[in-house]
Amino acid sequence: MFGEPKFFMSKKDQHVYNEFYPSNELDDYVSLYFKAQNLSNQPQSMTICPDGYFKLIIQLLDGKIKAYFLTGIWANEIDIVIPPGVITYGIKFKIIAAEMIFKREIATVLNSVEQKKTDYFGIDKVDFGTFEQVVNQLEEILINKLPPKEQIRANRIRLSQFLYNNYEDVQAREVAQQIHWSQREINRYLNKYIGISLKKYLNIQKCYRAYFRITEGDFFPEKGFFDQAHFIREVKKHTGQTPTVLFKGQNDQFIQLRNIKKL
Repeated sequence: MFGEPKFFMSKKDQHVYNEFYPSNELDDYVSLYFKAQNLSNQPQSMTICPDGYFKLIIQLLDGKIKAYFLTGIWANEIDIVIPPGVITYGIKFKIIAAEMIFKREIATVLNSVEQKKTDYFGIDKVDFGTFEQVVNQLEEILINKLPPKEQIRANRIRLSQFLYNNYEDVQAREVAQQIHWSQREINRYLNKYIGISLKKYLNIQKCYRAYFRITEGDFFPEKGFFDQAHFIREVKKHTGQTPTVLFKGQNDQFIQLRNIKKL
């Protein structure tokens, strides 16, 4: 069974967000499933900050699939517009899912999206009932795509577990030492499958963790930044905004920050 749901609503009650965490079987590959709804009669403009995941996104309007696409890793912020009445379902994937579940690289969709036909991953067969029913179906689809356990290389699992369970500031060489996989080979793997180096990926994670402090109104650097100027510069590089602007806009434009969870 997958994890317990979380529920969020924007200050103006126009954007509802729910999420479920994956089952233990998929925990090394999937971060979470989410559902977002634009309840207003107007388009909603939002900015999505880099979070270190790639995603499958399904958008429904009047019960029918309106858009379906795969996104790569975002290294910079992206502005999106959600049309009125649209329900968005999404799956946030951890990096080794590219090889283990998708059986392909996603480096070619770095900072971009790839439109998919509705039969991709059998999404056209999904019954979009309750969110829990949808997640149950997605779980079954993804579990069936996992390779046999004996074919899953342990260094991939160690990489995923270390990156997503470690909340300290680490250097690329430390990752290699901890998981017993050379930095050169990790870089080759990440560049092949997601299109960025380990160092770049760790920097995205570091800034993502910094958003927790920003949502609480803390604009001073945490471990991993030289000083406040470096903190502001790095956050702005990944989001296009200063920490102060992110904090002020989190209820509306940067609603993602209100829903943010630990990696």
